[in-house]
Amino acid sequence: MAVAINESEIINYYDKCQVDYEIIWHLNTHMCMHYGFWDESTPNLRSALNNMNKQVALYGGVKEGDYVLDAGCGVGGSSIFLAKNYNCKTVGITLSDKQVASATENAGRMGVGDNCTFQRQSYLETNFPDNTFDVVWGVESVCYAFDKLDFLKEAFRVLKPGGKVVVADFFSVPLEENTSEMELMDKWCKTWAIKRYAEIEEFYTKMEKAGFANRGQKDATENVIPSIRRLYYSFFPGIVVTKVSEALGFRNSTQTANTWSTYYQYKAFKKGLWKYMLYTAEKPK
Repeated sequence: MAVAINESEIINYYDKCQVDYEIIWHLNTHMCMHYGFWDESTPNLRSALNNMNKQVALYGGVKEGDYVLDAGCGVGGSSIFLAKNYNCKTVGITLSDKQVASATENAGRMGVGDNCTFQRQSYLETNFPDNTFDVVWGVESVCYAFDKLDFLKEAFRVLKPGGKVVVADFFSVPLEENTSEMELMDKWCKTWAIKRYAEIEEFYTKMEKAGFANRGQKDATENVIPSIRRLYYSFFPGIVVTKVSEALGFRNSTQTANTWSTYYQYKAFKKGLWKYMLYTAEKPK
């Protein structure tokens, strides 16, 4: 493995900032910690959140009854969607014990507890046997791997021959070190406990390096623009509230940084520094 993942920072971010997703992103009802997928069928954020799971499943070729590894499962939204809509058996893994507990509770509440299990594991080094899963699913979670090849190699190992990996995430355009553009992207990454986004073509190339075939990539940036803007507009009242609340001891510096992420992601988007991409690839039979 290239470099160990910064587990403690990631756990701290998600454990402390889960409340932010509950406040502005319908986490308690829709259980999604992603940007959503906006198209002509989505009149509001709730619809877009549901639609992201649908579009990723379609793009990744998820089939009825597939056995799915939800790599970076959050509070279980994708696993629950796959169980309810595709009768999939899923295993969701996350670094956060808090998320394991929330996801397990959510699956039970939604009536799919028998189909969905959740564990504390790193998707870079799991304890699953070779050739276990039909699908490895990573929605806005693969960004946390230092070297995305580490994730892809482990996904390849645990997939059955003919199995597929499908990823939806943020990816960087090529940037030079020690520039204002890279500084802006690094500021955004830091607010989410991410070290660095992979470049678009770099990730595509690494899928082949990991052994995958039948690779596909799709630019879905247009489909997340309403969320990019929604988060940016929330920054201005949000930063006032969070700074006052931090001063009074009701919020913390991690949550304040999370509020700043809504500003940095928009500024970087306006400069054309990143895109939202879907990727899929198949383990050869």
